[in-house]
Amino acid sequence: MSEVGESSTQVQEEEQIRHTGYRLHVLNGELRGREIDVLSDRITIGKSRKCDVVLPDDSVSRHHVEIVREGDAYRVVDRGSTNGSFVGGARVADAFLKPGDVLGVGKVQLRFLPRDARAELLPSDQERFGPVLGRSLAMRKVFGVLERVAQTEVTVLIEGETGTGKDLIARALHEASARKAGPFVVVDCGAVAPQLIEAELFGQEGEGGRPGAFELAHQGSVFLDEIGELPKDLQPKLMRVLENKRVRRVGGAEEREVDIRVIAATHQQSRELVESGDFREDLYFRLAVVNPVLPPLRERREDISVLIEHFSRRLPPGMWKPPGPEAMARLVGYEWPGNVRELRNVVERSAYLSPDGVIDLVTTGRRTPGHGEPVEFDPTLTFREQKERAVELFEEAYLQWLLQRAEGNISRAAREADMDRKYLHKLLRRYGIDAKQFARVRGR
Repeated sequence: MSEVGESSTQVQEEEQIRHTGYRLHVLNGELRGREIDVLSDRITIGKSRKCDVVLPDDSVSRHHVEIVREGDAYRVVDRGSTNGSFVGGARVADAFLKPGDVLGVGKVQLRFLPRDARAELLPSDQERFGPVLGRSLAMRKVFGVLERVAQTEVTVLIEGETGTGKDLIARALHEASARKAGPFVVVDCGAVAPQLIEAELFGQEGEGGRPGAFELAHQGSVFLDEIGELPKDLQPKLMRVLENKRVRRVGGAEEREVDIRVIAATHQQSRELVESGDFREDLYFRLAVVNPVLPPLRERREDISVLIEHFSRRLPPGMWKPPGPEAMARLVGYEWPGNVRELRNVVERSAYLSPDGVIDLVTTGRRTPGHGEPVEFDPTLTFREQKERAVELFEEAYLQWLLQRAEGNISRAAREADMDRKYLHKLLRRYGIDAKQFARVRGR
């Protein structure tokens, strides 16, 4: 039934394009923001004024590419251009387009859409937002959203895997806002003990009392990191603060007004937390007025070389050498479970541990903690980063142990761990673990 439904949806999209033409939305360059409606079965795109769509850009050839209707589909054909044509980032000579594809004509990017598709927020022309770098389309789309909301008072919920830079984005939002002269107060909801988090947020009344994060952030911003870890019994109290901008300390009766902007972040998918009942839906909607999702590094590999150069420039001169072709291939091909933070640590380790200082995937011989073995720490990491690394080591070891017990049966493993099967699949993909290798061989 689902296959029929998916097929029906695809047919509807194709019918829509076939009968009404399509739209090319220019994402960058001199014509950025221009929307070009196309009704013809064949058009040429290039720099020449004889083309149907003229793109005045030095990277575009005179007669660069054609889009031709073939039955129910649209085909893009490169006409021997100098700088190439691309679909979804891959260079093509002859390919078919589907709704939503990004067509690269030299360096100019065009979104291929049905003519009645809703307008999208344009990617930023900038390759950074504050200290966060990214020339990939995925990151520039995030930057476009952040630039739009930075100077507003809107509440922002940032999602993304560990190490993608959520804390840097939060601080950059504050620095780009009208509140930048005010305080920026951080509360890591996953690092504070459950019995202490209420006082940390709302303050403590009585002898030895103190203000909480919301009072301390008055006329500034408060960043609630790992908001998904906030105990459920405190979520209604947070909701009231967001709605009324008034806070009552633990053990107190007086309410104090607070002038704050709230930015939150989580490494979990917040909609899944809502659906599982671990997070209040009304609080989610109040926090996620704007909900940018930072892509993992493995989904923006074109940024790896830029980030390597950026991190390398922070090292003392003469201590490092840029990666050669083989080393760069290893770096680009690696899955980066720790994302940008892991890449930064690899660059720094290479300078100190690589025999010739070449940036590469240098191993440190770390051991998994346990069985009385000493734990090895990295002096370049903060407490929080050390903790996250320890959690990652535990998760990987636990998953392998769990699958060995379950003999590679994912459903059984999920039941034994009291874990959602989809979430278990996600963790296995993250750590590159193949359940089949733990399956018992019949007859042994």
